[in-house]
Amino acid sequence: MGTIVLVFQPVDEEGGGAKKLLETEMLENVEAIFGLHVSHHVHVESVASRSDLVLVACGFFDAVISGKGGHAALPQHSIDPILAASNEIVSLQQLVSREVDPLDSHVLVFFL
Repeated sequence: MGTIVLVFQPVDEEGGGAKKLLETEMLENVEAIFGLHVSHHVHVESVASRSDLVLVACGFFDAVISGKGGHAALPQHSIDPILAASNEIVSLQQLVSREVDPLDSHVLVFFL
């Protein structure tokens, strides 16, 4: 006989949940661990598995877009940061809509 420990990983969407668990003593003397995730594809009271990666991965980056003010009479002398930022958002969204298999789940989230 053995002991079963149920571990609920916090903040996996922010990429730090597993790290926070490893910093605790919760996983000491654990011989095996199985990861589970709630999914709307799996019926209630059911468990599904596969041997490959499943669901979430996180990546973060900071972008600084700077501009230069101008006058409406001389727009060619200004640098519009709003236009640059909106083009960046559209270009990043196209990675999901044009470069990724539509049957795979991908999400981009922007924090402004």
